[in-house]
Amino acid sequence: MQRARILVVDDERPSVDIISRILSSRGHDVTGAASAEEALKVLQGASFDLVLLDLVLPGMTGLQALSQMKALTQAPIHLMSGQTDDETRNDALALGASGFLPKPLDLKGLHAIVEALPAR
Repeated sequence: MQRARILVVDDERPSVDIISRILSSRGHDVTGAASAEEALKVLQGASFDLVLLDLVLPGMTGLQALSQMKALTQAPIHLMSGQTDDETRNDALALGASGFLPKPLDLKGLHAIVEALPAR
């Protein structure tokens, strides 16, 4: 797997830190954002290979931000949430999410998503 640029959007700083450490230890470049609004600003100025987007955020939710993010990046966007009911998952996929990661994150699932990214 080549080095990937990954944007992690989560208002819970410990979650961003843990995901960043895990992915950085595998050689990836990770940028954190604490809100959807901050992530949209970051996406306007940088390109990423993957976006991990929390569903529950202050202000704009992950679902509300998804379509705006898709207009700014071709990167796959995977939503993350502790809300793992079928309706939430189906809503995310219907709005264009590439996938849905239940929280707490399964590390094998996270690594599989990163490893499946196309080579640049």
